[in-house]
Order: sequence, then structure tokens, then C-alpha cells
Amino acid sequence: MKDFNLDKAFMAVKAQRYEEAQNAYEAALQKSPSVEAWTGLGICKLFQLLSDQTMEEVVYCFNQARNIEGADKGAIELQLISYSALVAEQGASYCITLIDEIIQAEKSVANSVITAGLAAGLASNAKTLSGSIVSGTVAIASAGVAIGKLGQISNHKTAGNLVFKMITEIHAQITNYLIDSSNENYEVLAFNTRMIELKNIISEASVKGLNSSKWYNTSYVWVWLIFFWPVGVYGLIMRSKNNS
Repeated sequence: MKDFNLDKAFMAVKAQRYEEAQNAYEAALQKSPSVEAWTGLGICKLFQLLSDQTMEEVVYCFNQARNIEGADKGAIELQLISYSALVAEQGASYCITLIDEIIQAEKSVANSVITAGLAAGLASNAKTLSGSIVSGTVAIASAGVAIGKLGQISNHKTAGNLVFKMITEIHAQITNYLIDSSNENYEVLAFNTRMIELKNIISEASVKGLNSSKWYNTSYVWVWLIFFWPVGVYGLIMRSKNNS
């Protein structure tokens, strides 16, 4: 008979109640270690990489699942790749959206004070990035990645660094995880390519944010134009060059 804790955990993850889900998976593991419980706990931790979980913990869970007698190692590896890709994609989407929101806020007023909490609407407003390699068999794909620390960030450089670091960690840990694997299928190759692409996307967005924060790309340029027009004209020229 299937442990009710597994069903409880599955539903909690879909509802993004991650602490509840972790407790349920851990309770199931105490009763009877299984592939489903270990991978479920790992997935739960994956969705919280922007909060207080680490990729090392995720890989540990999947390694434990791989060591279960009779486990389908190939399927477990593919599951980890698929979910890791999902988290990287969503994290990058959150980051791009947040940087765009910060840029708009910085341009909105001459003395703009960017307050924390711009990420409050990220889950619903995040831009869709092309290139996802998430497997169609992912069971909890409807669950959302926790916004975590991005919800308290009001600086585009900090946001970019946080997500870039997360994707780098995902990439490195998955690479190490698969070192002793004979799995060199399309998903593995596509995963490696996509992680590099996402890091480039984040880097480009961070540069865009850095350029936008220059005084001549904000409303300060109009202040200078009114009170000391030569500086204002210079600012408009520089703004035009950056936007061309």
C-alpha cells in the first residue's frame, strides 16, 4: 500500500508549500526509503534554490535514489536533468523580468528610490524564454520555482549575480553527477548547451541594467537640460548612442 505521505508531499509541492512537502517526504523516507521519496525530496529542494536550499543537497537526494536496489538509474538521471532545466529556465525568466522592472523604475523619476519587493509579481509576469529542454514527462512541472531571495532584491547587478550563480551551480553539479554515467543522450547535450545560453542571457541583461543606471539614461538628463543645458545635451547624445 502506498504511503499517504507521498501523496501529501506531491500535492504540497504543486501548491508551493515546500516546507510541508519536505516534512512529508522525510516522513515517508523514515518509514520506507524509496526512489519516489528521495527524488521527490530532491525536486522539492530544487524548487527552493533561490531560497535556502543548495544543489549539493539536491544531488545527494538523487544519489540516494540511484542507490536504491532495482532503481532505474537512467530514468533518475533524466528526471534530475529535466527538473534542473526547469528551475534554471524559471530562475532566468524571473531575473530578466526583475531587471526590466528595475530599469523602468530607475527611469521613471529623477530621484527614483527603488524599494525592495519589485519581484512580488514575478511569478505571473516573468518572460518566457525559448529553448527549454524540460521533458514532457515531468510530473510536477505545474509547480513554480520559489522566488526566494529575488523578492528582496532591488539592484539589477545583485539579481543577475544571484541567478547566474544558481545556474552555474546547477550546471557544475549536474556535470559532476553524470561523470560516472554512460548517459550521453540528447537531453544531456541539450542541457549543457542551454545552461551556457542562460548564463549568457543573464550576463547580457546585467550589462543592460548597468548601462541603464547611468545618469543620462534616467530622468536626471532632463534635470540637467533645464538647469545646465550643455550637460543635458551631452546626456541626450550619450543616451542616443547607447540606444542605437
